Amino acid sequence: KSQPLADWKVLRDAYLQFFHTTLPGWIAGLDPDRPYWPSSPSSDTPFHDVNGQQQGDAHYWEVWHGRKPFTAYRDQFPRFMSEFGFQALPPLETIRTYADEADWNMTSYIMEHHQKNAAGNGLMLAQMTENYRMPKDFPALVYMTLVLQAEGIRYGVEHWRRHMDRVSGTLYWQLNDCWPVASWSSIDYFGRWKALHYAARRFYAPVMLSIAEHGTRMAVHVTSDLRQPWSGSVRWTLETLDGEVVKQGEQAVTAAAQTDTPVLDMDFAADVKEDNKRMLIFAAELSQDGAMLATNVATFVPSKHLALRKPALETSVTVQDGQVAIELKADTLARFVEVAFDGAGAIFSDNYFDLPAGRIRTIAAPLPAGWTAEQATQALQVRSLYDAFA
Repeated sequence: KSQPLADWKVLRDAYLQFFHTTLPGWIAGLDPDRPYWPSSPSSDTPFHDVNGQQQGDAHYWEVWHGRKPFTAYRDQFPRFMSEFGFQALPPLETIRTYADEADWNMTSYIMEHHQKNAAGNGLMLAQMTENYRMPKDFPALVYMTLVLQAEGIRYGVEHWRRHMDRVSGTLYWQLNDCWPVASWSSIDYFGRWKALHYAARRFYAPVMLSIAEHGTRMAVHVTSDLRQPWSGSVRWTLETLDGEVVKQGEQAVTAAAQTDTPVLDMDFAADVKEDNKRMLIFAAELSQDGAMLATNVATFVPSKHLALRKPALETSVTVQDGQVAIELKADTLARFVEVAFDGAGAIFSDNYFDLPAGRIRTIAAPLPAGWTAEQATQALQVRSLYDAFA
């Protein structure tokens, strides 16, 4: 805008020539089967509605930079969502490599130095207050930013996959880091998985279970990217945090290839009232041939308002063929269960997951080099959302 009109026309014409004629011409000659796209975002019509939702790809940063709530993602229906994101701190083990405990504060010099979006730390905290109670200490704060990031991106991706007839795909920003830093990545500089990377395994699963909540209404969907039909079943429960079933049901599902299948849409207005909505959840489980594939939990209030109590998490550890199997069970809802080994990094088969009361969940990880089953048991650390603020 600051360029004289004549200079702008020169720049525009050069841009058009290079990106819309020269480059595609070269690529067509060298690799004719390779698709070409001139830019991102782009409508493939130079300078016209370049970030529009009618054609091409779009970026959406109003949740991060614009400070809108995660629910704003559901207002977006681009043809391809090629860039959006939300930050988290790296895991505490990574923060230890650049910050002494005396600097474990979001506004300390070193924490702001390892944050290259000037408003970033404040943006994380602001969004956190919309969804969760304030954490009790710095390690809990780190955990909460990881959960916040994962939940925000999950919320968007599940929405867009449910509308796959309109939205053909998503790319979240970003995969990894070039140094130890607070960022939008799902894998940190040292290769440690954030909660988002575990969540991505679930919300990008070829067959995805999701719940679209609308007040007291719960709509369950099965979204399939497979090229052939898929059959299984969905079991659902309206239950208390302690696992007392209010209503339940099970429904067979046949999902057509590469489409979203609405499974059920129920309104629980007669059951969910002002005096009990903080104690109720809606849970759905997807299975095939007796094997549980996915669990999804939706609430009737923000997580910060749930009447959570401390879960008595039972764990059992077994080792076989170099793999650690960890069985977990809770007597009340354990939200965003984080599993770790003290003194050893590990990538688990799943992590930061919801564990409704009475369910048994088994996850696995490679046995750390030189460890015994007893060492793995002693080093096992488990926490959930309740532990972050109580």
